[in-house]
Amino acid sequence: MSAVMEKNMDIMVKEDGIYLSLNNAVAPRVSRQEIMEFVESYGIKDVDYVTLNQAAASAEQNVTVKISNSTSIIQTPESAGVQISDDRMEAYITFQEPVNNGRLLSAEDVIQLVKDSRVVPNDELINAAIENKRYGKKIIIAQGTPPISGTDGYLKFHFDRSNVKPKPKIMEDGTVNFKQLDMFKVTNRGDVLVTSVAASEGRDGVDVYGNAIPAPKARPAAPIPRGKGTALSPDGQYLLADVSGQLLLADGKINISPHLEIQGNVDNSTGDVDFNGQVTIRGNVVSGFTVKAVGNIEVMGVCEAAKLISGGNIILGNGVQGADKGELIAENDVTAKFIESCKVTAGGNVIADSIRKSTVKCDGSVMLVGKNGLLVGGSVVAGEKVVASTIGSPMGTFTSIEVGGSPKEINRQKELIEEFNKLKIEYDKCEKGVETLNVLRKKDMLTDDKKAILVKMVNMKMVLREKMTRTQNDIDEVKRKITGNIGIVSAKNVIRPGVRITIGNSQMTINDELSNCRLRNNGEKIAIGPNI
Repeated sequence: MSAVMEKNMDIMVKEDGIYLSLNNAVAPRVSRQEIMEFVESYGIKDVDYVTLNQAAASAEQNVTVKISNSTSIIQTPESAGVQISDDRMEAYITFQEPVNNGRLLSAEDVIQLVKDSRVVPNDELINAAIENKRYGKKIIIAQGTPPISGTDGYLKFHFDRSNVKPKPKIMEDGTVNFKQLDMFKVTNRGDVLVTSVAASEGRDGVDVYGNAIPAPKARPAAPIPRGKGTALSPDGQYLLADVSGQLLLADGKINISPHLEIQGNVDNSTGDVDFNGQVTIRGNVVSGFTVKAVGNIEVMGVCEAAKLISGGNIILGNGVQGADKGELIAENDVTAKFIESCKVTAGGNVIADSIRKSTVKCDGSVMLVGKNGLLVGGSVVAGEKVVASTIGSPMGTFTSIEVGGSPKEINRQKELIEEFNKLKIEYDKCEKGVETLNVLRKKDMLTDDKKAILVKMVNMKMVLREKMTRTQNDIDEVKRKITGNIGIVSAKNVIRPGVRITIGNSQMTINDELSNCRLRNNGEKIAIGPNI
């Protein structure tokens, strides 16, 4: 005999048929409809509905009646199925509820079912699915591991590659500096321009069947776009500037040119120029702008009231009209067709066809060559000589010429004398303090702390004396260089009145015209001789 019970209803299978048992003592009392659905759910054949209705209507607390002559009922065991996601990264199990007290699946049954589906079992997920059955719902029992993609290699550029129109620099106070446009990309030798970042390999994944899922292949970095003036590091990872100069992009390659060439003017379209190589300007340098270069500066047009600073030579194809505001500074030579109302400082020579109303200082010579060979107005200081065709003007324009002493040496002499005088002041103060303390010492009135001060001041006095001696020696050496220079002023045509000439420690003011002459210091005074 078998029995199935639900709430207060029982189904019993006996040898002579199927019986229904009702327990009406349990509240709430089941309805006729519930009894009918309960019986029909078992698929019982040949149900005696008259007896069934009588049992449902019975007022007795416990009623048991035979409802069918059949001796079997439908009974279905618990079942389950495994489903795999389309990407094979997840596996699910779905349990189906047993019918009529059907057999339940054991844990071994479930594990075997999973194995039969070829899914690699995850014991933790399977046990959780068994313990928390939700009939008709998918429950995850296995998860794959997705592949991890690698990182593609790439080139990291250490400069701005955009072609955005240069913008003026905004200052801290909010004003705009239209001269600082940073238009030209400048780099120094050894600067890192590009880094080649290698690709990183990914990690393979695995699906729920245990099959490997290859990670996508990472792409290597593109070849480094090496051009002229660049070099690769030994490991090939870095592109370096092999020379200092302008960074240029051409035909997809990075080039460094030690020569910056500006086709037009230096003006608001370019801003100030600060370059670590040679600069050539095909146009003019407009007033108020600055051109600075480590190498030579060459201007094909006219330089107005601008400032040029060169670590080499300055070459002006035409000349400079400085309007008393222009300035040329060169470590070596300055060469120009004409120099007018400008301040010029050169470590070498200054060469021009004419110099008018300018302040010129150079360690070498001032050479007025060409058609005019004219020097008039302003002042000239040259370390070696001044050579011209004509010096001064018929109007008696004051012109000052000083030769025989390098401006650098003269400035050095001034600095050394200032340094010596400061040391002398400190020395005198120290000597006075020592004398005062020695007076107290002789009177046996020197305390221990003042004895320590006396020792310190004596030592300081010795140090200052040594420094003064070294400085004086330097002053004497510079003085010998200055006085040892042979300064010459020569004029092929004429030196006119109004010209003051200083050679070494002698000075002369020209009151009468001197023709085709050479002036030099003979040790006592300035001597005038023929220009040979």
